[in-house]
Amino acid sequence: MLKIVKQPYRYSLDYSLLNKQRAEVYGYIAGIFKKMGVNRTLGITTSEFLDFLIDVEKGYQDNPYHSFYHAVDVTMVLYHLLVLYDMSKYLNQFDLAMLMLAGICHDIGHPGNNNQFEISCETEKAKRFSNLSVLESYSAVMTLDLFDKHDFLRNIETRSKKISKENVYMTKDSFSSGVVKMILATDMFCHFTLRDNITALKDKIDHHHHHENQLKPLFDHKEDPYVYFKEHYFNSETPNSVFENDEDADLNQEQRLMMCNILIHAADISNPCRPWNVYQQLSRLVCLEFFRQGDVERELGLPVSPQMDRNKANPSKVNVGFIDFIVRPYFESLCQLFPKAEELVDRCDQNREEWVQLSWEEAPDPNNTNIPSAKESLGGDIEEEIKQM
Repeated sequence: MLKIVKQPYRYSLDYSLLNKQRAEVYGYIAGIFKKMGVNRTLGITTSEFLDFLIDVEKGYQDNPYHSFYHAVDVTMVLYHLLVLYDMSKYLNQFDLAMLMLAGICHDIGHPGNNNQFEISCETEKAKRFSNLSVLESYSAVMTLDLFDKHDFLRNIETRSKKISKENVYMTKDSFSSGVVKMILATDMFCHFTLRDNITALKDKIDHHHHHENQLKPLFDHKEDPYVYFKEHYFNSETPNSVFENDEDADLNQEQRLMMCNILIHAADISNPCRPWNVYQQLSRLVCLEFFRQGDVERELGLPVSPQMDRNKANPSKVNVGFIDFIVRPYFESLCQLFPKAEELVDRCDQNREEWVQLSWEEAPDPNNTNIPSAKESLGGDIEEEIKQM
């Protein structure tokens, strides 16, 4: 029987979802969404949310890493960042609802290879999205389709009118647009711009109305994947969200959206901030997925992508580089806004030392395929679990 967890892993990132039963994982997600007030904000029941979540899981492929397990893991990290490290302090309840939904949906449909592979193979997805944030765009489309299938946002305008102080309210399009933009922001292409925008937001908050440090757009205007969504899904005049005219707010609507983009990317790259045993397990799954892509590239006569050749890759070196050039600087910048997150930087440093000390010969064999897939880890039949509620 599915049990909603009221205090899911409350004050720690020291958790692992590996080998958890599906009903238990669903209970954690349902508990997190209830704790963050998402169902209340959207005006939906727990049963309706679970119906949606079942379809979200069905949309994920059984990849070693980019699976429903990864989506749940990122969503739980988001929860901890928001609650444990006070990262929700500048966001309103609609921002939080968009962010949590973007977290659970951000890699839906992921095929287990990267954007460059899609482009090199000239896949239908690559053509559809003009080679721009191909997989992120595909995940965003699948998310919008599920919103429509479940009529998930049918109460959003009514709910926002009850909450809004002014005659400004959230529409289906403005909410959906926010979720799409957050999913697109998980493209690693955005990483350095997001990091720069952390500093810009810090300046804005420190100086409030006296100084405006303009945010950098995540994509060049001519190569913005969001153009596809404006053309196919949203009116170009999609209204801003609720509280736009609140002069007392630290951040306006655009800045809050950028904050959400920053946070979802932080959660997505947060593996080095986890306890060593969890990080090491996740790293093995990443390696396995990378090597599978490298094998396919070799079979197709394509150049094998960097770090994806199982005969040449050095996971220890790759992880040290990932920490040094990507994760640590990003979380160090994030500490400007949220000082409590300093312990995550410390964890990064500790894990870096683990990789330095761990020679490739001593490391877990990434070619070991005896790793539980998402399906094997979650197990069970969720439809039957729901019936027993």
